[in-house]
Amino acid sequence: MDLKIVLFVFACVIGKTVGQLRCYACSFSSVDSNQDCLTITDDTPTIDCPHTYCTILRQEFVDPVGQVASFSRSCESQPDFLNHDISDNTFRTFYRACTTDHCNIGDGIQSVVGGNLSPTPEYNGKNLLVPGTGSGTVIKMSILLLLVSIFIGTII
Repeated sequence: MDLKIVLFVFACVIGKTVGQLRCYACSFSSVDSNQDCLTITDDTPTIDCPHTYCTILRQEFVDPVGQVASFSRSCESQPDFLNHDISDNTFRTFYRACTTDHCNIGDGIQSVVGGNLSPTPEYNGKNLLVPGTGSGTVIKMSILLLLVSIFIGTII
C-alpha cells in the first residue's frame, strides 16, 4: 500500500513538471541603453515557466511615435490581455500572450500565435475565443504514470 502512495505522488510531481512551458525572459525601459531584448538571439535568456502563458508587453510613447518606453518578455498565469493594443494620450501599449514553447518572439507589435489563441484569420472584433489552456502533455503523462503505478500495484 505504501508503494502505491509513493508511486501516485511521484506521478503527480512528474506529470506537473514534464509539461512545463519555456519562455524568453528579458526587459528594458527607455532609460536603459541596452535594448537587446527587442531581438531574439542565441543569448536571449529563457526560463522554465510554471504558468500558462509566455508574454510580451511593449509600451511606446505616442510622441515621438514608435519610441519604446518599456519592453518585457515574460511568463504569466493570467495576463491582463492576450493580444490587445491600448492607447491613451501618453502611451500605446501592446499586450501579447501565447501558450507554446518560446512563442513570445517578435517585436511585440504583431500578435503572437501559439496554442491556438487567435482564430485564423485573426478576428478584430470585441470578443476573443480562447480554446482550452492546459497542456495535453501533462494529462497524458499523468495518466500513463497512474496506469503504470496501478499495474505495479497489482503485481506486487
